[in-house]
Amino acid sequence: MDRDRFIRAVAAALGAALGLAVGSHPASACNRTAGCAMDVLEEGHDMMKSGRMAENMRAAQENIAAFKRQQAADEAAMRARSAAK
Repeated sequence: MDRDRFIRAVAAALGAALGLAVGSHPASACNRTAGCAMDVLEEGHDMMKSGRMAENMRAAQENIAAFKRQQAADEAAMRARSAAK
């Protein structure tokens, strides 16, 4: 009976240690002095200085305009099909 208790205690301890080890990995990725939030801020600042942000914003506006044109064309095609019936 003592042997069973010992085995259960060891199994519980190993399970707890494994659970703690598995749960700690995502947090350890950003365990630096500046942290990941600072990396994001620096990346945004670098994008503004290099002009990539303005370039990406221009491309995004072009995509929005193209989407709206496609949406209008699809709606017109649907109206034409409905009128033809």
